[in-house]
Amino acid sequence: MTIYQTLQTIGLPVVYSHFRGDSDPIDPPYIAYIGAGQNTMSADDTWYWRENLYQIEYYYKTKSETNETAIENALLSAGYRYTKSEDIFIEEEGVFVIYFYV
Repeated sequence: MTIYQTLQTIGLPVVYSHFRGDSDPIDPPYIAYIGAGQNTMSADDTWYWRENLYQIEYYYKTKSETNETAIENALLSAGYRYTKSEDIFIEEEGVFVIYFYV
């Protein structure tokens, strides 16, 4: 299952990178994600493994442990390991964000 498919199972709006502002308005809560590079292991001109990395951004106005737990459970069920940031308030937007690094 791709990271996009995994995030869709949560039931919140999901977009790669960002919504398009005025032409695609969306109110929190929602999830945005973006590629964050790749971990690799190679030796002797052979790739042994590659692992894509992602930054998942969960935006919200009202704290919801239910949504956070749904994100965590979806990632774990799909076999993704993650770290999670603290709640960060973005004053200009009037929203909070939590970053999940997968």
